[in-house]
Amino acid sequence: MRSEDADAVEESPSAPEDDGPSRNPRTGETPSERHTRQINELLQETRVAAVGVQVIIGFLLAIPFTAELNELQRDAYVVALLAALLATALLLAPSLIHRALLHQGQAVWIVTIGTRLVLAGLGATAVALIAASLLVGDRLFDGLWRFALPLWATLVLGALWLVLPGQRRWRLAAHDADRRAR
Repeated sequence: MRSEDADAVEESPSAPEDDGPSRNPRTGETPSERHTRQINELLQETRVAAVGVQVIIGFLLAIPFTAELNELQRDAYVVALLAALLATALLLAPSLIHRALLHQGQAVWIVTIGTRLVLAGLGATAVALIAASLLVGDRLFDGLWRFALPLWATLVLGALWLVLPGQRRWRLAAHDADRRAR
């Protein structure tokens, strides 16, 4: 099934997935076992990420009661808070979807949509972290130095969350192309 068809109903609730005798030669898993493992991994990832974002929200919620903010700080605060709230919603959604569709034969759809929601949630988390670092940078530093923290956060998050996995995917694709060409 192509990922573009993720909203299609690929499994019928009345007809569970047909595992058949086919097992993945690399992992030895049936399709059903693979989907169950993928769902479990996805839900574990969301649990870890959601807790981190909720800690950020806790700190952000305390700021208006402890500090007077200038306009830039207030704008950064609002962006950070909204992005963190969005991240929480996106990161918790796969668990809710899994629970709502439990035993409905929707494992492939849950993994596909859940992965997209987690990636979007991590993107919102990045926005929250960068905006929060702008808020702190503006409180601590004057002039252009106020942008040092958000710039650093952007570079670190971009390197770890975009460049590193993107580079690996590119290398894997190149390796697969070389192998197919032989």
